Amino acid sequence: LGWYLLHPDHFTAERFEAVLRGWGPWAFAGFVVASLVRGILLIPSTPVVIAGGAFFPEALPAVLVISMLGIVGSASLLYRFPGFAGYDRVLEAKYPEKLARVRARLEGPGAMWFVAGWAFFPVVPTDLICYAAGLVRMPYRRMITGIIIGELPLVTAYILLGTKLSGFLPI
Repeated sequence: LGWYLLHPDHFTAERFEAVLRGWGPWAFAGFVVASLVRGILLIPSTPVVIAGGAFFPEALPAVLVISMLGIVGSASLLYRFPGFAGYDRVLEAKYPEKLARVRARLEGPGAMWFVAGWAFFPVVPTDLICYAAGLVRMPYRRMITGIIIGELPLVTAYILLGTKLSGFLPI
């Protein structure tokens, strides 16, 4: 996270493409690592998923599975460790009303569908709802089912967008 904050220019699509080209046959392994590690660094999955579709159009089912594993892994970590580094206390102190509203939605009926809708909506960070679900102790199965339901169509669309963009790449 520190490296990302100090050198955001290292996390561009152009830089990613250059690294993948340099890796040659190891590029797919690099994509797998990026998909699985990006969640730990709280880097959004969207650019990695689109890049997977763009750079590996011959392996779309594998790109889908790996992308979803990365998202589920990230969601699980954020859910399991919401108190990491004291963020829970900061959020509760800074946004008590908003957290109370989210808590009510996550503890009430239809909570899984609320999570699914949140995960499907590309403008809001999915990591935030996973974190909130962990804070309010929403049942893990409901949270992760909602994440999968919401993210699967979105990730599929991003991969297909990546395959369309691959026609514009000079590879």
